[in-house]
Amino acid sequence: MEHSTNASGSGQEETVVSPTGHSEEFAQQRVSNPTKEAWVLDSLKKRRTEFLHKQQIRAFVGTWNVNGKAPPADLGQLTAWLGFVPDNEAELDKLPELVVLGFQELDVRAEAFVYNNSVKDMEWTEAVERSMGGAKQKLVKVASKQLIGMFIMVYVRTDMVDVVTDVKMASVGCGIMGMVGNKGAVAVRLTFRDTPMCFVCAHLAHDGAQVERRNAQFHDLSRRLTFAGSAADADPLTPSADVVGSGATEADRMHSVFDHSYVVWFGDLNYRLAIDTGDMDEILARGEHRSLLGLDQLQIVRMNKQAFAGFEEGHIDFAPTYKYIVGTSEYDARRRPAWCDRVLWWTRPGCEDGVQSEAYESVDSVCTSDHKPVRAQLGLDVWRVDVEQRRAVFLEVLRELDRYENECIPTANVEATTVDFGDVYFGRAVRRQLRVGNSGQVPLEYGFVATPNRAAVAPGWLRISPEHGMLLPGQHVDVELVISVDERTSAPLSTRQEDLDDILVLHLTRGRDYFIQVHGAYQVSVYGMSLDVLVHCKGAVRNMTRADFEQCLRSGQFSVPRSMWLLIDFLSRYGVDRGLTLFNYSGDSVLGRRIREWLDTDQPLDPGTILQWPEGGDAQGSSRMSLTDQTLVASAISDIDVLAPSTAEALEQLSLGTWTPTPMRAESDSESEPDLEPDSHRHLSSGQAAEAIAGRAAHDAGVDTVASCLVELLRALPSPLIPTALYTACIEAGGHSRAAALEALEVLPPGNLNVLVYLLAFLREAVERGATAAARVARVFAPALLRPPVGHFRVDAEDGYAEMFVLYLLQSHGQI
Repeated sequence: MEHSTNASGSGQEETVVSPTGHSEEFAQQRVSNPTKEAWVLDSLKKRRTEFLHKQQIRAFVGTWNVNGKAPPADLGQLTAWLGFVPDNEAELDKLPELVVLGFQELDVRAEAFVYNNSVKDMEWTEAVERSMGGAKQKLVKVASKQLIGMFIMVYVRTDMVDVVTDVKMASVGCGIMGMVGNKGAVAVRLTFRDTPMCFVCAHLAHDGAQVERRNAQFHDLSRRLTFAGSAADADPLTPSADVVGSGATEADRMHSVFDHSYVVWFGDLNYRLAIDTGDMDEILARGEHRSLLGLDQLQIVRMNKQAFAGFEEGHIDFAPTYKYIVGTSEYDARRRPAWCDRVLWWTRPGCEDGVQSEAYESVDSVCTSDHKPVRAQLGLDVWRVDVEQRRAVFLEVLRELDRYENECIPTANVEATTVDFGDVYFGRAVRRQLRVGNSGQVPLEYGFVATPNRAAVAPGWLRISPEHGMLLPGQHVDVELVISVDERTSAPLSTRQEDLDDILVLHLTRGRDYFIQVHGAYQVSVYGMSLDVLVHCKGAVRNMTRADFEQCLRSGQFSVPRSMWLLIDFLSRYGVDRGLTLFNYSGDSVLGRRIREWLDTDQPLDPGTILQWPEGGDAQGSSRMSLTDQTLVASAISDIDVLAPSTAEALEQLSLGTWTPTPMRAESDSESEPDLEPDSHRHLSSGQAAEAIAGRAAHDAGVDTVASCLVELLRALPSPLIPTALYTACIEAGGHSRAAALEALEVLPPGNLNVLVYLLAFLREAVERGATAAARVARVFAPALLRPPVGHFRVDAEDGYAEMFVLYLLQSHGQI
């Protein structure tokens, strides 16, 4: 048996047992594509008992956070943890075939973190092997891996060493800055006979409030822990080391943790109890710890599929393993007890029930750390592949597939060749189903394919699911076609440069093509229209033709889109002036659609409809108001309209590129008689009417909806108000100063700058008048104004910097 050791300056030591040539090569006929591969593998799975021979082995898995302590002088404590150590030599043959031990906080010295090296692995290895006694003669260490405080060792029983192959190690740090090895995982993968399995020893973030971070670390480690491939890594169902149909070998790719039949994930996972019941000490003193398991964070996140989804765990019948007073079995009263130290396992589909929990317990007598060690005895089903029989079954399956294919040409029954989606609106998905059936006698492989005029199988506004598949004779599938126009695809549709018309090509392998026409009538909207088009539009856009848009773009333009002016003017008059809050509620979707329709058809925003819109969108909601209140509201609305400027006056204001708010009422010292401006009686029939409207509620469902429409108008711009090319500069400025924010906007296009100044003037006025808070404005408008470029890698701090950037703009009155 040969061992190779790699000890570099990185401080990561690993020992590998060299492979014994167990991998097998075949030169059989390959399945040519993924769809056929799936069918072949499914057929092999049904006949697996013909060439797979199962055997059960035992695996001992132990985990212990040693809290930086040296091995105990009394090796009996280690022996107590290693429950498999027999009392006499006669029982040595009962040792488990696999022994996997994991440690955390092996080394907590500062220099171990700074220089990423540790020397305590040898000390603990020697102590563990001494504590094994005579069992050490029956076990061989085949792998070990250390990353600062994390350490994993794998032993194999001597009579099984020859059937363990392809041993590989990996380690990943996910602690400080997401990289340092104070937290992370070390892992070993191996193949036992023909069964690939992986053991992961992890140490996740501490503190009871860090549950989301622990979840994220689990997913990060699952993604970053990889192993180089080899021929023996192939699925035992697959009669070749080649990835079928790809021309690539297993050795050409990296294997993830979940590219194994079994994954055993253990260590100090640090999940705590969700809440403190206040009587935990009494519960634990009575030995009723099982009543606390319902509060266990790990069980909760598994149930909610937030992390460790699909993993299983043995029955917990032991007390919480943390936190103890060192040297005792008494809990530290300063910390809430928790089951931090765990052993879980996952099985690949097709290997269900391949792992059985035979024992799962902690060792209360070991007191050298603030954690109690935990151990699990697992039964693992492993298999041996009869290579010749597998080859024979594989060839029979291929011949069966060939017979199906050669009987006749595949044919399909396509339900319709035209799919009409009707009216399509911006931001509203429209779904249709297209039934495709196999009317032939052989498996039918279908797929939507690209056309000479388009590299993709469908235009950007159309999604197809599934795009390809295989149907056995008599089977059918309902293909879902979804048209969804958003800011990424709306620009050419908004000016009639393109239409929602396309021809899809449904191709049958070794068969004919079917042509399916899809059509939708896009209802042109100011939502999804680019800013340079919006500022030219002077009327209804809904029924404008392509020629109308071309003529419109050659005419004069406003400095601010008319649709935006209408929304802001309404919010100023009926929101800010009435003392209502803005941007705290999302509004009503039904009313929102009606407001969009008014904007698209150039109809005025009707205060009579908006201001009487009930909470929850009930069209009869106004009946909930008393008759007196309804009269006051109707009277107030009627009188408010008197002050509304004419369209000509509004357009004249827009052409100046500034926002002039409606004359605002001064605040009154008296709650019963508001101090209105001299012409206020042209507004309202009486001071009582003003009080009835302004004092009805802190917010109004109709005004909230108009505010939401304003935000959505900005979000719907194909290119955001602050172009994506400036995104990085603006985010960086948000992390520095107001001066940096102003400097970032120096290259903002003049048209965008006009609109931004107008918008900020309104928002600043709303904040000053108490209609909203600056922080709320920043949170709502930051994602609408700042949009990252496609492919941009976001970091956690970006949202905060974006909000600070907007706050800086709000504070820069007269400086932009």
